[in-house]
Amino acid sequence: MKVRTYRVHEFAELAGVTVKALHHYDRLGLLKPARTRNRYRVYTASHLARLEQIIALKALGISLKQMRSILDRAPLPLGATFRQQREVLEDRRKSIDRAIDALTRAEQAIEQDPSSEPFILQQVIQAMSTHDVDVMRKYYNDEAWEQWKHYYDDWPSQEWRSLYREIAAALDDDPASPRAQSLADRWLTLAQREPAGAIRSGLMKAWADREHWPAVLRRRIAEFDIERGMAFINAAVWIRYDRERDTRARAGEVQPRVNPSRLALFREWTTLVDADPSSADAQRMLARWNDLLERETDGDEKIKADMRKAFRGRQQWPAGMKRYWAALYDTDVETWDRVVDFIERAGQSRN
Repeated sequence: MKVRTYRVHEFAELAGVTVKALHHYDRLGLLKPARTRNRYRVYTASHLARLEQIIALKALGISLKQMRSILDRAPLPLGATFRQQREVLEDRRKSIDRAIDALTRAEQAIEQDPSSEPFILQQVIQAMSTHDVDVMRKYYNDEAWEQWKHYYDDWPSQEWRSLYREIAAALDDDPASPRAQSLADRWLTLAQREPAGAIRSGLMKAWADREHWPAVLRRRIAEFDIERGMAFINAAVWIRYDRERDTRARAGEVQPRVNPSRLALFREWTTLVDADPSSADAQRMLARWNDLLERETDGDEKIKADMRKAFRGRQQWPAGMKRYWAALYDTDVETWDRVVDFIERAGQSRN
């Protein structure tokens, strides 16, 4: 009996979700449809059952990043998952209860002494901020959060605040200048003081998602022009790397390279950059490139998505960072950029 299949728009209508959501679930590896010879997505009734599980877990507040490991295990670890999510919700309820209690006490205090409003307002802001900061726990595992949650009570530290201000004052300097290099030294020193392991992983995930932080934390860094400051420090650090690389090269040291398979494939790409990215040759090369990426990342959709996102923003990379990547492929920046651009266009023509 032939299995009924649905194109993406048909399946979206059947399931009551958007096409955009289906594409997103596909990219995350949560709901992988089959593909026709022309690379169109096709779904079956079995995909509908999987989608219902995704929707149910999402309704429980479980993140899409967690879902893949849950759904790909058999049997589903629902007991442990439900227990963990219940604990998260209970913590959230406690935070809300603390905020309600603070507001109730504030109302009573103002009724008794209207002149105390400025002091009471400070107390309420502090209580509400504590509730907002609890949102940050999603970036950490339970043990790391217990060890590190105090970090956000008075964040950023005075050392970081002072450094941010000095960087802001130096933004018009040459990143190669002595002052810029000194600021980069201090940045790296402070960053290296932060704990390793799960806490460092949490910090990195949190920082990468800073546009979605609670307002109380975004306000704390609003004065520092963090984005420009980070770009400035990154440029200074990559200039330093360039100098160190030149020193090693003059000393005859072996320079780092990507693995031989990737390097050989990259050199094949250089012969195609003037061709049509939708051509059969380009698409065969793209399949080999993707297969290599699959092996190198062990099929981790999150890692692959992060890599693609980083490379899409390469036009904003510091020049030194581009030189670093070009050196890994034993080529110049212009050739590296042309090849990466061609690979992206080949991928776009395939979708």
